[in-house]
Amino acid sequence: MEQAAAPATKERVDRQAWRALLLASSTSMVVGLAVTAVNVAFPAIEHDFAGTSRSTLSWGLTGYSIALASLMLIGGRMADRLGRRRILRVGLAVFFIASIALALSSAAWMFVAARLGQAVGASLAGPASLTLVIERFPASRRLTAISTWTGLGTLGAAIGPSFAAIVTQQLGWRWIFILPLVAILACFVLAPRWLPEGASTQASTARVDLLGSAMGTIGVGLVAATITEGPRLGWTHPGIILCAIGAFVLVPLFVHRSRRHPEPLLDVGLFSLPTVKAVNAVNIALTAAGTASWLLYPLLLVQHWHYSLLRTGFALTPLPIVASVTGVVASRYAERLGTRRVIAYGALLPALGMLWQVVRLDGDANYFLGILPGAVLFNIGFGIVYSPITALALRSIDGSQLGQATAAFTALRQLGAGLGVATVIAIMGNADVIPVASFHNALIAIALMALGGGLVVVTALRVPSEFRTGWRR
Repeated sequence: MEQAAAPATKERVDRQAWRALLLASSTSMVVGLAVTAVNVAFPAIEHDFAGTSRSTLSWGLTGYSIALASLMLIGGRMADRLGRRRILRVGLAVFFIASIALALSSAAWMFVAARLGQAVGASLAGPASLTLVIERFPASRRLTAISTWTGLGTLGAAIGPSFAAIVTQQLGWRWIFILPLVAILACFVLAPRWLPEGASTQASTARVDLLGSAMGTIGVGLVAATITEGPRLGWTHPGIILCAIGAFVLVPLFVHRSRRHPEPLLDVGLFSLPTVKAVNAVNIALTAAGTASWLLYPLLLVQHWHYSLLRTGFALTPLPIVASVTGVVASRYAERLGTRRVIAYGALLPALGMLWQVVRLDGDANYFLGILPGAVLFNIGFGIVYSPITALALRSIDGSQLGQATAAFTALRQLGAGLGVATVIAIMGNADVIPVASFHNALIAIALMALGGGLVVVTALRVPSEFRTGWRR
């Protein structure tokens, strides 16, 4: 029988660690905002670039996700090898310049290129910012740090739609790229004072596997492109077929080469750890469900409930805030009671929330009984599970590999998001007005995604102890 874990002794966190967390979390928040704000501003962007096809401009949306997923591993590896604060500042500088270019873009190709530049900056800054925070916090308080970093990233994504709607309406869409740069500039300037150097932790003098890096980057990019573009172009489109074949060839070759090279882009042995396996499965399932619901809600509210875009933004903004706050609170309890116990309380709440909406959500406008209860349940469960389970996975990883580990988790999260969106689009179709029955079927699919993530957690918590190593706290 497993004995209950004793409460962890809280270690003192100095002021510099809290400052580091503030800086890193502000970066996470701006990157999260950049993902969702552009979706709302897209009609205004399309109007300014009249004459450009929608498929070309849409690369400013899908291209960002594809580039972010494919480049994240390189960003994490560079942070581990070259110094985390250095790579963070490089990423912030690239993101800053790309955002200015977006605001000043006078042609569609400039807009798309600058948006891809933002993805490059985010892929460098993201893994470095979280690992720098983890370095500053003692082991007993890292759950709080990770939850705060994740929560503010979620908060940025949550306020993105309403922020974009207000700014686009009052100032124009270009300002949605300018206003958040205050936080990016502050982080760049204050990083040398508030963040540790995070110098290279890799003692090996072997050269990084350049060929394997190219294989991994292109392979992950092809997977992301297949998932993201498949619903729009059609799964039998020649380009999608070629992307799928390329991914099928390159990803196994990348894994094979990484197992044998002394300095691979990604130590694939990380994925053999039991906790990491479970976390990645939950990572994909819950992110797929959450992202898919964020695609579904606005369409239903606008098409069948006849909400305005601004009203839709404000109606949905509180929901991820619930996840952010719950994640921070859950991390504090996990530090006292043990992570496994806290996670067990919330693992199935996301599925219950989506099942509520399967029953209650339809074409009749009823925000307080249709969307709100189920969405609150989903986000409470998401907050309880997501940050603590990420902390559990990172706890079993050597400090010298934290950059590539966080990068791998983020890349898989991007792929999970794309998979969720692709599934829902395939179910709902591309009709101008989507039938209510199609929304209902999509909700069932989202509920199954959430249920799959919850069952993975429950199973991992109950299987024999040799699998559960690292899950006790």
